[in-house]
Amino acid sequence: MVSSPRLRRGQRVLLLLLVLLLHLRLGTCQRAQKKHADGTRTMEKKNNNNHAILVDASRFWFNYRHAANTLAVYKTIKRFGIPDENIILMVADDYACNSRNVRPGEVFTDDSGYENNVYTEDIEVDYRGDEVTPANVLKVLLDAHYDSGSDDDSNGILLNLPNSKRLRTDEHSNILFYLTGHGGDEFLKFQDQKEITSMDLQNAFTKMHAMKRYNELLFVVDTCQAGTMFKRFNGLRNIIAVASSMKDENSYAHGTRNDIGLAVSDRFTRFLYEYLKSENAEEITLREVFAKAQSPQMKRYLMSTVQVDWSNYGEGRALNDVKVGDFFANVRVRGHRRGSDARKSNDDKVEEEVYATILPGFATASRFSSSEKLV
Repeated sequence: MVSSPRLRRGQRVLLLLLVLLLHLRLGTCQRAQKKHADGTRTMEKKNNNNHAILVDASRFWFNYRHAANTLAVYKTIKRFGIPDENIILMVADDYACNSRNVRPGEVFTDDSGYENNVYTEDIEVDYRGDEVTPANVLKVLLDAHYDSGSDDDSNGILLNLPNSKRLRTDEHSNILFYLTGHGGDEFLKFQDQKEITSMDLQNAFTKMHAMKRYNELLFVVDTCQAGTMFKRFNGLRNIIAVASSMKDENSYAHGTRNDIGLAVSDRFTRFLYEYLKSENAEEITLREVFAKAQSPQMKRYLMSTVQVDWSNYGEGRALNDVKVGDFFANVRVRGHRRGSDARKSNDDKVEEEVYATILPGFATASRFSSSEKLV
């Protein structure tokens, strides 16, 4: 039977509508992924020497929360003034444009609502998908980008990468290094295929210090058995390490969105970025942040034991002088705000605070003292 012209016209209209809808969906994701074609970044005045490497090591839709963790930390340090030119952002899967995402081009960290999208159009992902590997993380740390996959320049040709893919630090740089994903005893998995180990990191940090690639480094890892990732850090220089869990402990997810049916963050990272929403948070001492994280109230929420290692830190500064802004903020922004609205020093602040339900699901108005002792 030959179809009528009217039927053919109807089919053409339907086809055009489907193509238009597909184009709109892809356009939303492409705009969210937009990046400078030449790999350069929007430049700011060179009065900032704080840098960050933020790594989501997991792929597959059910690991949505690991990308959300990383993007939330990214948004936090951007809010504190660290420019994209000083941030290496690695995201192992494209959750924003996944066909199961009911909000194309967006990623959320809240259980409900659409106010806190962490995948906005100004995001600059430097390594995505198959580029997120242990080898590339180590190459970034050492600025050793060789085509052979080796860290040794005798086994490969040095690649001419854009600056956006390089960690351009020196002996005066402070570095925030954040890792999240699935892990175990002394390893973190990358895309369920490869692993980075505590020994890999120990070797890389040793070389970085010898190469004068950092002044101080804050290592933050959120995964199961996370504390084992710095088991071999003894003897390193000027490194502070914090982990979401100890050996034989899991790190737990927080919150499930009904519209995607998945958890949207991990509890330790959620504590961190929510706590850093406090007024003038860059002036909080790291000792205070870690004391909060290790308090009995927070341990009940986290269901794991936060591990902190200061043993490799100590050159030049007292621990009470180390502030959040020394790693999470632009130094220019910190200096300006310190002069206008400084927090009281940790020694002077002994009163209790109300932790006023900044974490949905956490017990209401939990109290703990800022003078709690670090374990």
